[in-house]
Amino acid sequence: MSEDAEKALKKASLRNKLSALLSCLLFLLLGGAILIYVVYHVVQAAPASFVSYKPKAKPNAKTTRKQPSEENAIQEEASASDPTTPVLVTNSPTAVAMPIATSMADMGEGLSADIGLNDGLGTGDLGDSLGGGGDGMGSTDGGGSTLEGTFYDLKLKKNGAPSGLKGGAENQNSVIEALSKFFANWNEAELNKYYRSETKLYASNWYLPVAQAKYGPIAFQVGDPKKPESQWECQPSAWLAVYRGKVVAPKTGKFRFIGTGDDFFAVRFDRKTVLDAGYRLPTRWDKSNPKAAWVSGHGDGENFRKDIASGKDKKRKDYKFIKGIPGCKIWDDELGGLIAGNTFKVEEGETYDIEIAISEIPGGKFGFVLFIEDVTDGANNNAKKYDLFRTCDTNPDTKAVMQALKDAGCFVQEATIPFNEDSWVWESVPMD
Repeated sequence: MSEDAEKALKKASLRNKLSALLSCLLFLLLGGAILIYVVYHVVQAAPASFVSYKPKAKPNAKTTRKQPSEENAIQEEASASDPTTPVLVTNSPTAVAMPIATSMADMGEGLSADIGLNDGLGTGDLGDSLGGGGDGMGSTDGGGSTLEGTFYDLKLKKNGAPSGLKGGAENQNSVIEALSKFFANWNEAELNKYYRSETKLYASNWYLPVAQAKYGPIAFQVGDPKKPESQWECQPSAWLAVYRGKVVAPKTGKFRFIGTGDDFFAVRFDRKTVLDAGYRLPTRWDKSNPKAAWVSGHGDGENFRKDIASGKDKKRKDYKFIKGIPGCKIWDDELGGLIAGNTFKVEEGETYDIEIAISEIPGGKFGFVLFIEDVTDGANNNAKKYDLFRTCDTNPDTKAVMQALKDAGCFVQEATIPFNEDSWVWESVPMD
């Protein structure tokens, strides 16, 4: 190779190296520019903020219901964003009717009716299908003005192994005794040894027609009506659901809860048990006299009612039995009526802890209802309609609840329980 050719070759090689280096630099500059753009215009974009539900309540005045046109607009907007999730609203100014069983065959399993039920759920998710404020046992949609519910299966240990407790009427005393340890002071540590569902439900009212006890596991997604119950994660007996949260008092005054449930229903407000009612009361458990916890017409109910009437039961000093509410005849006959619990005082705008518990003990049928009464100026024991206790300004959608129960094979029978639609809203706030 000549000297000139060698020089030309070296120059060409240098040019190629410089061209490659320049290309790499340009690539790095372009990549850096893209990275800077992503960091400043995408990654650092303001995150979506959570806006909690704020009910439209005026001081010292009951919550005003939305106008029909506004409700329809909300329903249309939600349907457009998610056509599979119903929005439950009511436009009717009359009382909402809720089904309740009207017959009872075997008090060993609580409410019962001789009706054949199928196991078909149909389409959709049961927990989600009871949305619109969390009707029934609640919705899987969190957030908003609701209380968070947790499902516990006392028949299983935390790791899913058998705990030694069993369902069925013949085993209910051992289940009641286990529940009594928790309800002594509502210490969650007593429940930590039991199995809990991963699914949480969020409820804004506690108003459910009598249903099959298997509705509890199905709603919390630890039971599948398309499968035999023997294959379920949790069997429909000896279970407990506890809803926890904080609520803001809508006005200053004196209140009491009114309600009951099968098998057991209780409310703890401001860290005091203010209502315990139902067919079996773990709060009355006495190992030397197990029947003391059986307060239905087939247990120690007569003595229980006498102790309350005479004032002998000091823990339940304000309790009263309320009979004659339409749709509650079954509870009137077996339990002496709904129970009005101990009174408590609140200050408008102040925040209070609240816990609501529902338990099914032997299995069979269950149901519950929870009202609240303002007794600031004296109780009205002759009322036929009471304020529904609720944490948002929507009321239960009867048709949606009934359809969900039918789809799940948990429907029993229809009747009615009226309530005031413009009841106070006890807005919930985030837990600490």
